[in-house]
Amino acid sequence: MDVHHVEGMLRKCTQSGMSNQHNKTYKSNTQSHEYEDTSFKLTFGGTFIYAVLDGHDGAQVAHFSRDTLLDEFRCRVMSGYSDITEILNECINNVDKNLHDRIMPLLEERADIKIKIAGANNSYEAYQAYPNEIHRLAAIEDQIKGGTTLAVAVIHENKLYVANVGDSRVILCTYVPGTDSNVEFRIDQLTEDHTTANDNELDRLSQLGLNRQRLQEKRRVGSMETTRSIGDFAVKWGYKDFDILSCAQGPPVISKPYVTPGISIDRSFYFLFLMSDGVYHAVEEMSDCSVEDQEISPDPNIRIANLLHHELKQHNDCQKAADNVLQYICSKHFDSFQDGCSNCCRRDDMTLIVRLFNRSSKLYGHKRNHSGTIFRSSFSFCSTSSSETTPQPERLDSNLVDMLSNLQSRYSMPPLTLTNKSSPLSIHTTWDNASRQSYLSDIPNIVSPSDIQLDTSEDSDGPYIKLGDDFPDELMSKWIVEDFGLSEEYLKILEEEEAS
Repeated sequence: MDVHHVEGMLRKCTQSGMSNQHNKTYKSNTQSHEYEDTSFKLTFGGTFIYAVLDGHDGAQVAHFSRDTLLDEFRCRVMSGYSDITEILNECINNVDKNLHDRIMPLLEERADIKIKIAGANNSYEAYQAYPNEIHRLAAIEDQIKGGTTLAVAVIHENKLYVANVGDSRVILCTYVPGTDSNVEFRIDQLTEDHTTANDNELDRLSQLGLNRQRLQEKRRVGSMETTRSIGDFAVKWGYKDFDILSCAQGPPVISKPYVTPGISIDRSFYFLFLMSDGVYHAVEEMSDCSVEDQEISPDPNIRIANLLHHELKQHNDCQKAADNVLQYICSKHFDSFQDGCSNCCRRDDMTLIVRLFNRSSKLYGHKRNHSGTIFRSSFSFCSTSSSETTPQPERLDSNLVDMLSNLQSRYSMPPLTLTNKSSPLSIHTTWDNASRQSYLSDIPNIVSPSDIQLDTSEDSDGPYIKLGDDFPDELMSKWIVEDFGLSEEYLKILEEEEAS
């Protein structure tokens, strides 16, 4: 399925940013191969899904895997399957299986040719005796080569799920309780690198009869840098052709994902980022050559998280943060090359996705008047005629639809009703006491429900989010800043009106 068709059913997530850089060999100022990364950041029905795929030996497997994963995942969620961990396992396994089924005839033909030419003592004799078969074998190898890593993060019903195959990463940053949120936060890698540097993977390969020390020295599994991948059937089926893998009692390279079960999202969540190995390898290579302050952590996850933190503080914009951080890394990596660092002769394809959960813990400026509390919103409406009693959902700005569907799903709010009974056009919802009390468990003595409205009256420069007079400041800060995720640049700070 073409990704444009998939995105027609899904919507791009507006609460995240995504950036990429192509590979480059600095001396010749050229790309050493086609751009092989691919990625997406999408949402549907209150569920958000983000993924980075780092292809190798061509981009075709990464593109096929991207499209198939989206199709399989959405179909299962929309069909009512609720176990996201199991869905991710099934989807990733099915992606690899579907790819295998597509090239199965080629793999079988390849096996038959190898049996036919097995009597030749060397490649020269084989070519002399079976020239047509050798040409065909080369063509088949070209068609079945290629694979991809995959790192995917899903936000569903206020939980975060993560899965990966290969060495692309997902990193979660959370505020440390009792500390200044502008200074200190925790950084956790939620994925597992499937490489020979991973003791768990070395244990698995050793159990297949492979030499652990040799694998560590070579740092490769046959022709591959990763021990797990999607695709790569030339290695998965032909591992006996590699001397280092010939004694294996089963396929060394597999596609089974590492899955992190659902983590409940709370107010400590700061931001999440996904990246291909080209990003963190570039930072590692710079660290190897650097004579910077030794207090700077050599851990690339920490360095990249700190760069993103700085950008988010400056701009409060995920797209700007992703773009600026990748540009900074590329610039510094090139500077290292110019300074003579032998590790920094070239950079690989890079992809970085950033999702922001909690923009700030402070209460943004607001004003009180006869209409209640008013906040400026970044969301816009298409105009509707006065004859319409219920505007169609597709007429709403997609940002607003994303925001409302996520809010409903996250807090089990009742359905939102679109009304146009009078000007201004508003979106209303009322929580019952039980739902509200559950949400406000940490804010005592609040029992009365309040309406939530979006004011789009023509005489305002809105739209505005309008909250009733009895809406408490504590909830206002939590709901507006954390759950709606409105960035500071879009919020009208009305200090003078508040003061008056």
